[in-house]
Amino acid sequence: MNGIDRFETLAERLVEGTFARLFAGYLHPLEVATHLARAMEDHQVRAPDGTPLAPTHYWIYLHPQDFGSLIADRPTLADELAEHVAALAKGADLVLVAPPTVSVEPLLNVPSHSVRVEARWEPEEGELAGATREMGDEEQAAVQAAVAEEPQGQPFLIVGGQRHVELVDAVVSIGRALDNDIILEDRRVSRHHAQLRRRYGRYVLYDAGSSGGTTINGYPVQECVLQPGDVISLAGVELVYGQDPLPAPEPGEGDTPTLGLDPLSPTSGEE
Repeated sequence: MNGIDRFETLAERLVEGTFARLFAGYLHPLEVATHLARAMEDHQVRAPDGTPLAPTHYWIYLHPQDFGSLIADRPTLADELAEHVAALAKGADLVLVAPPTVSVEPLLNVPSHSVRVEARWEPEEGELAGATREMGDEEQAAVQAAVAEEPQGQPFLIVGGQRHVELVDAVVSIGRALDNDIILEDRRVSRHHAQLRRRYGRYVLYDAGSSGGTTINGYPVQECVLQPGDVISLAGVELVYGQDPLPAPEPGEGDTPTLGLDPLSPTSGEE
């Protein structure tokens, strides 16, 4: 079972219990559980000793009308979701360095009866210092690295040597079918050939069980962290991964701005 299937299976198991009743009549429980599992997967980090750590902060965004109705019916929704996040992390064999925090908020550009889930390492003031009493120096260093991590440039793909596609979503599907984010009209490419997932601030390429296979720089892969300049071949159709440099600060500015993809921005991507 690959990484994609593993977390989606965990999401399916989650809705077999009390989780399904949290959203009955408002949202599809499996959709919420799947988004939670993917957010946890995309933002997990690994301590130097190999311990896998799950993010502790999650944001659930709903259409304002759904938000109002759901919160009125379940005012303790955020606390109940936090318990399910802890159960999900345990099922994925990920360590939580602190009890998970879940915020449920309205967002206008989320379609009705849909959900957007974001996860990020963003400890509240003093939280990380308190957590160090419960975890070792290596785990603390991994968490601090996750909090401080910033992308080194704007990722993009060059498709067929001509088409330039900026990568902004947390999950990008690639294949011949029309429901993919990047559509490759070539019979050699499978309908759903590959996925790009943003993890640890970088994109990871997964082969989605394609018939023609996936290679990077000539080597067959099932899962691989992408580096600028990598040449991806999907059954012979080539894509080049790159990163545009981040803009330099304007002369005379007092502070160097922190640039990066903000998962709380209404324009950030969602699968």
